Amino acid sequence: MAEKIHAERLIQELCSAAVYDPVSTEKLTLLVRTTSEGDEISQRERAFTEKIFRDRMEKIEREGRIRFRALTERKSLGEFVDCQVKQFLGYGNMGPVFAVLVDKQPFALKIYSAFELQDMMRIHGCFGLSGMLQDLANEEAPTFLSKFGQKILARKPSGVYARSRKIVKIHNVGDDGNYVYILMDLLGVDTLNRVDFDQLGRDPLDLCMWAIDCALGLCHLHVEERRLHLNIRSEAFVRRDVKEEDRLPKFTFFHFPKKYSRCAPCPSLTTEFVMVDHFDTSVNASDREAKGLGTIGSWLFVPPEKILELLKSVKDDHARLIGHGETLEGESTIKLKRSQMDDIWALGLVLYQFLSGGRLPFKAPTTMTEMINSILLSKLDFSPIPPPFRPLLEAMLTKEPPQRFQRVLDGCPENIKSRKVMAEAILYKLEVTALDMSEK
Repeated sequence: MAEKIHAERLIQELCSAAVYDPVSTEKLTLLVRTTSEGDEISQRERAFTEKIFRDRMEKIEREGRIRFRALTERKSLGEFVDCQVKQFLGYGNMGPVFAVLVDKQPFALKIYSAFELQDMMRIHGCFGLSGMLQDLANEEAPTFLSKFGQKILARKPSGVYARSRKIVKIHNVGDDGNYVYILMDLLGVDTLNRVDFDQLGRDPLDLCMWAIDCALGLCHLHVEERRLHLNIRSEAFVRRDVKEEDRLPKFTFFHFPKKYSRCAPCPSLTTEFVMVDHFDTSVNASDREAKGLGTIGSWLFVPPEKILELLKSVKDDHARLIGHGETLEGESTIKLKRSQMDDIWALGLVLYQFLSGGRLPFKAPTTMTEMINSILLSKLDFSPIPPPFRPLLEAMLTKEPPQRFQRVLDGCPENIKSRKVMAEAILYKLEVTALDMSEK
């Protein structure tokens, strides 16, 4: 039996010895406490966020409106956008979210603190929106927020994945000197993990169509925008009601001109799921650059090789600096290299939870050490997964990266294998599953 790894003890001793820089130390400490004290950390995060936005929230409550300067839009660059506040929807991971009306049209408005991003990144990691703002700020350009707006609102790809509209649309970006504003589609609050699929019905073809929605969103990012998501969770997919005539995809992408079975009435014709975009960096940049440790609570969705990468670094540092008493020259920084493999593993876990009714393929851990050992050492259980989906999920959640890559691509046509984009291979196999189901 493989030796269990006591990560918490190693990390605690390294942090006590001040081996790492303050940001790495804080992240490692939070990772150790994430599962055992998850509620406490969540409350601490929320209190921190509420403190940052207290003055802004009081002003919004008094005035009932929000006004910001458009950073970039073809017809309103520099003009002010007036939003009538209809409802406070709650706090996102970095700030409050409101339902608003702009020119009598409904939108969601997300607010971020322009001055507190560095402190926020100490908790949430240097990727996503905060990572983009940090990269732009490091260019020492006084208008880096305008560059951010230009990047978000630049002409989006118009390929087949973009036309499927499985990414939440951004309509405007703005600031008022102290805060950054993102005006986006207003969707329901039903994320994938909150939807009662027993009430909708668990017909395998409906489930397959919703899984295809998730794969399409990832294909859009990986293929057409060359970006990673790096925060794929069930909460990253939001339910949207649609009209039957607008429901996409009508045709399969890799078996064109074959159509999906669309026998009405069925829930998947009027309900779809779209991905919430976290504005991550390009795939190329992530392949070259080391990334941060990730967000709190994210480690159940980190692939085994990244856990091993962290553990190797921690064990080597512990043996060298504490075990052998070597002198530390400066502070060390813990970083991880990220790639499409991270999104594929995370999507595999999301689909597993979705198809199994909320379960995990391993025993639910209560500490970081249990979590690491569950992912690295336990045999994953695929018995709760409906048989048509089992081979794909087993491939996506293969623990060894080379085997995972090969198994996901096995059985795909050469044009998919040559592109080496795993999200496309997943979409292809889900299409095959849907076509097989519709013929029975």
